[in-house]
Amino acid sequence: MECHQPCSYSCENVRVRRLTPLIFIALFAVTACSETPRTGTNFCRQLAKEMPGIAVMPATVEEVNAAVGHFTRLRKVAPLEVQQDWDVLTELMIAASKVKAEDAESVQQVADLAYASEASSKSASDWVKATCGVDISLGVQVTP
Repeated sequence: MECHQPCSYSCENVRVRRLTPLIFIALFAVTACSETPRTGTNFCRQLAKEMPGIAVMPATVEEVNAAVGHFTRLRKVAPLEVQQDWDVLTELMIAASKVKAEDAESVQQVADLAYASEASSKSASDWVKATCGVDISLGVQVTP
């Protein structure tokens, strides 16, 4: 629907009608791509959902794979203050999920990674305890 007359009110309506679908597409794209804000509050909310699975030391392949999911979901909302430490913990869980128990070298690599991630583990645990009131090393709430 072209407007061949000198620009007037009706030509502006044509332009607006053409732009309206583009505006809706742009708004949809922006909202579809938006993530949960990386705040302490959102992290603590997600932690409350994931805590039953994190509070248990994984012993089976299924539990390790489930832990990877818990840590990965938390990684997506981890604030900058804890993001790097949480990334290290998540990578450790991913490595543990891929270990081959019959391969001594594979087991040693995960053990080495666990020792190397000790400082990040402590930092993340301290941050979670101070921010969320949960001791993730024990799986218990320490503040009301």
